[in-house]
Amino acid sequence: MKRNGNRWLGFALAGGVLGLSSATVAAQAIQAAEALFLKGDYPGGLKACADNTQLQADFPAFAALEVRTLLETGNYKKAVARGRVGWRRSQFDPELSLELAGALRANGQASQARSVIRQALQVQPDPPVADRSRTTVAFGELVLADKADAKEVLQRIFEPAKKADPAGRAAYLAIGRLALAHHDRELAAENFREGLKRFPGDPEFSLGLGQAGVALPKDLQKPDEGISSYLDLALRANPKFTAALIVKAEKLGGGNDFNGARQALDQVLAVNPDHPEAWAQLAALALLGEDAAAAEKASKNARKFWKGNPRVSEIIGVTLAGHYRFAEAIDHLKQASEEDPESPSIHFELGSNQLRFGQLEEGWKNLALAHELDPYHVAAFNLITLRDKLQGFPVREKDGVRVRMSPEDMAVFGTRALDLAARAKRTLAEKYLVRLAQPVMVEMLPKQEDFAIRTFGLPGGESFLGVCFGPLITTISPRGRLGRANWEAVVWHEMAHTITLAASRHRIPRWLSEGISVYEERQVRPGWGQGMTAEYRERFLSGKVPPIAKLDESFSGEDIMLGYYHASLVAEFVVDRFGIAAMRSILADLSAGKPIEMALSKRTLPLAELETAFLEYAKKIAAAYGPALDWTPLTDEEYVEYRKDPAAWVAAHPMRYAAAMMWISKLTEEGKWQDAKVRIEALIAAEPNVREAFNPYHALSLACRGLGDDAGERAALKRLLEIDSNASEAAARLLQSDGKLPAADRLADGQRMLETNPFQEQAYRTLIAAAKESGAPARDFYQSLLALETLDAGRLRFELATQLRDSDRDEARRQVLKALEDNPRFEAALEFLVQLPKLP
Repeated sequence: MKRNGNRWLGFALAGGVLGLSSATVAAQAIQAAEALFLKGDYPGGLKACADNTQLQADFPAFAALEVRTLLETGNYKKAVARGRVGWRRSQFDPELSLELAGALRANGQASQARSVIRQALQVQPDPPVADRSRTTVAFGELVLADKADAKEVLQRIFEPAKKADPAGRAAYLAIGRLALAHHDRELAAENFREGLKRFPGDPEFSLGLGQAGVALPKDLQKPDEGISSYLDLALRANPKFTAALIVKAEKLGGGNDFNGARQALDQVLAVNPDHPEAWAQLAALALLGEDAAAAEKASKNARKFWKGNPRVSEIIGVTLAGHYRFAEAIDHLKQASEEDPESPSIHFELGSNQLRFGQLEEGWKNLALAHELDPYHVAAFNLITLRDKLQGFPVREKDGVRVRMSPEDMAVFGTRALDLAARAKRTLAEKYLVRLAQPVMVEMLPKQEDFAIRTFGLPGGESFLGVCFGPLITTISPRGRLGRANWEAVVWHEMAHTITLAASRHRIPRWLSEGISVYEERQVRPGWGQGMTAEYRERFLSGKVPPIAKLDESFSGEDIMLGYYHASLVAEFVVDRFGIAAMRSILADLSAGKPIEMALSKRTLPLAELETAFLEYAKKIAAAYGPALDWTPLTDEEYVEYRKDPAAWVAAHPMRYAAAMMWISKLTEEGKWQDAKVRIEALIAAEPNVREAFNPYHALSLACRGLGDDAGERAALKRLLEIDSNASEAAARLLQSDGKLPAADRLADGQRMLETNPFQEQAYRTLIAAAKESGAPARDFYQSLLALETLDAGRLRFELATQLRDSDRDEARRQVLKALEDNPRFEAALEFLVQLPKLP
């Protein structure tokens, strides 16, 4: 420390007051006591501190560790008392000051905590050196607690401390935690990973990696021992690690495993009966369970020592928002912002959820405040940057739906998107008897990164095509989408979420909401929603599917795609067996706060009987999927035999789907079209609705093309699109094979293409030609094609002008003038312009 007469000056110099040997003994003793703390032996850690009372006067780290341990175990008042004793001896020690300030805050003494922090900050620490970085890092934590700029603390204090003392533990933890708090997961993961490498088994680094979203390497996973994540590793190292147990409860609760979450929180309370974050989570779980009395009691317990603790309101709000209970979440987050008006994290959470709930002006205001309070907050910065971009995006409205797109996208397919969204809202609202209180905003972002930031605050989310928050739907423009998908099906799916969330007052379990959405996709077109596959068939027939009451678990693991289909079958079964009125009543019961099990039992059958009846229903559908086909994959031994003589093996096993498709692929490569067609038709006869990714209808289209059978090729492609509406390559091929088909067929081909790619120029040309031939309106097709900035824009504008001369003469004039701007010598356009005023 840079202060004359301070004992640390003597400690820093060999031969000083204490001497190097005393320092070494103290360092070893502190390290041993901390090791007890890290493995959860809190009584042992306290005893180790007490056994070193002679050293405590000169080494405040002992007192700091004692205070930290007392806080961890819920001895808040004693933590303050013991901290004050040590602090009277070492008022300017950063580590002890930091722990004492934390103890004072835990007791609701916020002003005293600020006083301790500011007094400790009066003395600047010495530059960091090897083996001494913990003091520098603690000083940095105090600076952060005094509302300093986080980026500056990172760059001027934490990073120099890490560089000067690469073997020190404190800097890695501090940088990782600071980065995590500011949504900088990459930097957090980097430091937690390096820290764990230097300190193997340290639970605090394992927890940090888990919170940063880093997956545990496969070679470290031990499923039999319950270790599949870094969080599991942290709790294996310290089963009493309350911070890790809190995170575990958050994850379990987020996956609707409320019993598991409560068990984790009970473990926290066994260590610290007054843990405010544990009680706050219990309050949120009680609210999710519609138990207002239990919620009030838990909230009161959370504020036992600090009545105005903003973390309590923040945790309750964030937890409710995670279950789409936005109205209640916003109320709690507003309370949190009143309790701590200078918290960037609270303003960020409040603003983010206001945006999701349609409160745009308030939401952007709170996000701007979060960014102003903390410029390093990555998610807030991302959203504010995106806000500036979105301000230039046009919005169009129709029948209670607003669509926001980039100007380029709006010009090409904005009308189509708005009409679709409005039709989906109207159809589904009428079906479920829902009246929405506010317009639905559909934001279609031009890039994957924009979508992820708008939806989650951070880049990523590549597996998502769309997300619904109720009055807000976010999707990715087909222009920026990764992979193949039918954007119209996505909009319909998300609009169904809007309706079911409104009908249930956001109290619908995820599985039922997703199930209804997929089911409603299939009602529009079978190829929009998921269908039976060989994998799903085996799971249902073998009974290897979760019961209805645990269907939400499917959405947090590897079975998520099966979960969507499984849930949609349950929705289909309820509507088919008990009618749409039963489904409406279930949603109404959920809105009234009834548990899903009670609602299902009341409106259908007792849950056990419902489960039995549903499984029978599902098994019938599964058994009917290619019953004559053998869907099992080839074993290694079978594949070896197949490779010896594929033709003979397939001839001996003609219904073995995997082998037959491999053989068909080989025949196709060799151009043996007729042989391939025979094999394909045998498979299709066994299952006309085959939905496997390696689909025979695609192979059949190739075989028919090779044989010159245009009608057969078209039939195969159309059937493929009926089964899988995402097959954009099939839609594109249909456009190429139009030939001289009737106008109705060409119109249908063009429309199919636009469902997956509204930027396909040939689709609009096909639609224009077919519309002109049939007398159908072509104005929208012309305008979309012109928005693509084609080379023949002048000719297209002239054609459009001639189309509009009777219905919209002003627009006809505008279009022909634009055509003449491109080509002033366009004689036909000039003549049209001259004649236009003379037309009757």
